[in-house]
Amino acid sequence: MIKLNICIDIDGTITSPYHFIPYLNELYNKNITEEECNTHNWEVLYGVDMNTMISEFPEKYMHSYGEAKVVDDAKNIIDELKKNHNLYFVTARDAKLTDITKNWLNENGFEEIDVYLLGSDYKIQKAKELECHIFIEDNPSNAMQLANEGMKVLLIDTNYNKEIEHENIVRVNNWIDIHGFIQEYN
Repeated sequence: MIKLNICIDIDGTITSPYHFIPYLNELYNKNITEEECNTHNWEVLYGVDMNTMISEFPEKYMHSYGEAKVVDDAKNIIDELKKNHNLYFVTARDAKLTDITKNWLNENGFEEIDVYLLGSDYKIQKAKELECHIFIEDNPSNAMQLANEGMKVLLIDTNYNKEIEHENIVRVNNWIDIHGFIQEYN
């Protein structure tokens, strides 16, 4: 068995891909449903400039990062995977979210996994530094960037990434699918 280096995004992979929708709806007085969340571009969904969102959302809804629930099977499968593989959380979250992110990870039993808050959707450099074999992601643009660099990406299937296809991207529905793929891959 090969010891794999597996990078895992946080938002939308170990948490619900739609976790932030109710908070954004409240902030921008919208009523967008999960089904209507068919793009990862929040500017399109909410009609608000991304720089405005980036400044307003954490300021008013910092608590939302600590209120996320771990999706079904993620914890158990990650515990199983870390017995034989190197796992890393690699997230686009900004460094100002370090404390709330690390506290949330610790409270949910992920304290033994290194976390990298990049403050950017550009994850290629960190994935290369970590010699990533498999990257678990939900963001369609991140998935395409990583796949174009030759990395194997397990893409959590969501309403907002349906159009993404690439020879290095494998679409998965849940953590059971992720576990099965990694067992076969290895």
